[in-house]
Amino acid sequence: MSLITVLQAGAWGTTLATILARDGGREVILWTRDEAQAAAMAAHRENRRYLAGIRIPDSVVITADLRRALEAPDLLVTTPSVGVRSLREIIAPLLRPDHHLCSTTKGLAPDDGRRMSELWAEALPAGRVAVLSGPNISREIAAGLPAPTVIASSDAATAKHFQTLVATPFFRAYTNDDVVGVELCGALKNIIALGAGAIDGMGAGDNAKAGFVTRGLAEIARYGFAHGANPLTVAGLAGFGDLIATCASKHSRNRTVGELLAKGLGLSEIQARLGGQVAEGITTTEATYRAAERRGISMPITEQTYAVLFDGKPVRTALRDLMTREQVDEISGPLADVSRRFADLARAQTRD
Repeated sequence: MSLITVLQAGAWGTTLATILARDGGREVILWTRDEAQAAAMAAHRENRRYLAGIRIPDSVVITADLRRALEAPDLLVTTPSVGVRSLREIIAPLLRPDHHLCSTTKGLAPDDGRRMSELWAEALPAGRVAVLSGPNISREIAAGLPAPTVIASSDAATAKHFQTLVATPFFRAYTNDDVVGVELCGALKNIIALGAGAIDGMGAGDNAKAGFVTRGLAEIARYGFAHGANPLTVAGLAGFGDLIATCASKHSRNRTVGELLAKGLGLSEIQARLGGQVAEGITTTEATYRAAERRGISMPITEQTYAVLFDGKPVRTALRDLMTREQVDEISGPLADVSRRFADLARAQTRD
């Protein structure tokens, strides 16, 4: 049985290490940059900072020694997007021809909006890189509750390889060849979750939240299509499925950030409340806003979220401005083109 290393020991990394060892019977190394954290987790068999109450199996090797961690040929990277470039620079010289890497980070590079697989493909061939995304609330999965996920890679064998590695009786993995779509859906749904949380915080009601989430999915689709994503990915687990989970779950950090914004807390105070955990929607909003602006992609929700986060715009004003935009067709622009293509395909299949 091959050895698997999880880089790094936040809530999601600790969850993956735990279920792969506990439920999947895998040999797992869990790496953290912090020697003190590694020692504490090894002593208590618990990540008290990020995943309190979940026991880490005794078989999981917890270390701050990166060379020890890279002895495994298969790497699962859970590092927040802001830290991926620095981690890549550290481990790139240590990577071997037998290394395969699966990024589970749901975010975009803060400076240029690049996807995580694009960053990792500069350290090893793209065919040895996969991405993992889906409705994956870490607290539930760590507790042994059932959940699905999606593994995507440009190389079908790599996707199948990681599908086999991460699957457990409670964690069902599907494969997909749409790396772009899987990554963008996983990142952009965090922007929508911020707004969904704000709607909860304002007490704006279920109709408002349902409408907002639905229009958010359309916005994700527009951005994804402009970058070459498959429409079916947006409608699948990495798109619609993850969006629903993140916008609804009480464990969602991004939804919580939006709720606190609506209650009048400032961004710095909210980040302090997160206790070191990262809400990817904050940096993803900025990266997506700037990328959409450069490419001329209509992203009204992202624009308003950016204004709330970085320009100090009141949440209620942002919601009002979204509601009073010019009235348009529900299915328009690139979505209309996709709709027509599907309709033409359906008619052709009916004739056949």
